[in-house]
Amino acid sequence: MDAKQEILKLRDGESWIWPESDYGKAEIKLNSDIYSLFEIPMYGGEPSLVDNYTIATLDHLIKLVESWA
Repeated sequence: MDAKQEILKLRDGESWIWPESDYGKAEIKLNSDIYSLFEIPMYGGEPSLVDNYTIATLDHLIKLVESWA
């Protein structure tokens, strides 16, 4: 699976859950050309906003989530 391709498929208002890692899950939401990254704790709980990204900084988002594994 190519995470970047999955993220780029998102349309405004949609979200994608990145598969579970040792850290938990990531949820990426697209709203008005802004990709918001949320951390979903491994054992449940409320997702928390990590940061917002643009298409130009999407690689930074991907590297961050990959570092969670």
